[in-house]
Amino acid sequence: MIIKETGKISDGLYVIGSPAAPVYLLDGPAPVIFDGGFTALSLQYETGIKAVLGTRKPEYLFLTHSHFDHVGAVSHFKAIWPGLRIGGSGSCREILSKQSAIQLIKRLSCEGTRNFKRMNVHPLDETPFKPFDFDILITPDQTIKLSDNLTVMAVHTPGHTWDFMSYWVPEKKILIASEAVAIYENDGYIQPEFLVDFDAYRDSLKKIQTLDATVLCAGHHAVFTNSDVMDHITASLEAAHTYLMTTERFLVQEKGDIDQTVFRVKAAEWDNRSWPKQPESAYLLNTRQRVKTIWKRMKINPEKDITADIHIRE
Repeated sequence: MIIKETGKISDGLYVIGSPAAPVYLLDGPAPVIFDGGFTALSLQYETGIKAVLGTRKPEYLFLTHSHFDHVGAVSHFKAIWPGLRIGGSGSCREILSKQSAIQLIKRLSCEGTRNFKRMNVHPLDETPFKPFDFDILITPDQTIKLSDNLTVMAVHTPGHTWDFMSYWVPEKKILIASEAVAIYENDGYIQPEFLVDFDAYRDSLKKIQTLDATVLCAGHHAVFTNSDVMDHITASLEAAHTYLMTTERFLVQEKGDIDQTVFRVKAAEWDNRSWPKQPESAYLLNTRQRVKTIWKRMKINPEKDITADIHIRE
């Protein structure tokens, strides 16, 4: 099943906020929030979490990576629940300690707020993004014990970013993968999400294929259950390969011109999509990074002599 709405997914697991920009809540003796969503949706997340927990409080918040749409409401959560323990990779903390990253998150969060207004989403929190501190630094393969019969294991799944952690709940066969898998867009388009390394992204997908998950929580728009879990992981691999081949062809045709290639990719996959979709500024930022990642790969590992005499224009 492909679930595209908020609410209860399985025993103890909930999609909170907006299906397009969710956080996930795993209820139990030590409730866990996965990811921090958009700053603008802080109030929606708070309301949704309280609707499930009542007067109880979440104990942990685990971050998959440092992007603005996954860390935006964290400081709000910390203000509401001061005892909340925030965890993520050391690389994630390092990125979020940089002023340049904080300023970028603020800028992209403001654009996200404008787009939510355009879609008549309310209530919205228009408070600017605020940085936050980490309480736990999570390492690959680390297991966090939530109770005698419930654990969360961190799985290093780089490719979208280098700091990326997915989270595996083996007792419930739940995998919080976010953009370690492709995004299932609202129109059914499969958006590959490698930004820093295509081969690492592909290897991460193959790694999570072995986990035998029955619930797969993606970064946006959809949760997959039962046979659709493996179907989506396979579709993510296929979509990544198709994106690679198409972008390589564009790069060759445009003689390595990054800007023109980004323009052609955007025209092919973003322009005609309906809202809700990724804000244009964030989309262009990510697409440019994907194109540059592919170009770098072509130059390092040319299968054919197709890059000869192609000059890159930044």
